[in-house]
Amino acid sequence: MIQFVIGAAAGYVFGTKAGRKRFEQIKKGYETAVNSPVTKSAVRAGRKALADRLDPQPRMKEVKNLRREDGSAVLEPDED
Repeated sequence: MIQFVIGAAAGYVFGTKAGRKRFEQIKKGYETAVNSPVTKSAVRAGRKALADRLDPQPRMKEVKNLRREDGSAVLEPDED
């Protein structure tokens, strides 16, 4: 039993020294990926697509200075 405790303690000490460096590498890669403009753009597009699917009445806005022959407004999807 004492050998197991000593082995576990030694493994923990050596593992934390080697593991900390790898953990920092993984953390840096994660932060780089999350904060990149490409990722933010993909997340924004995904959220917009999901919101459009969930919203039965998409938000529309009137196109300024454009009317139909009958006088009604021309609408386009709101990008916000």
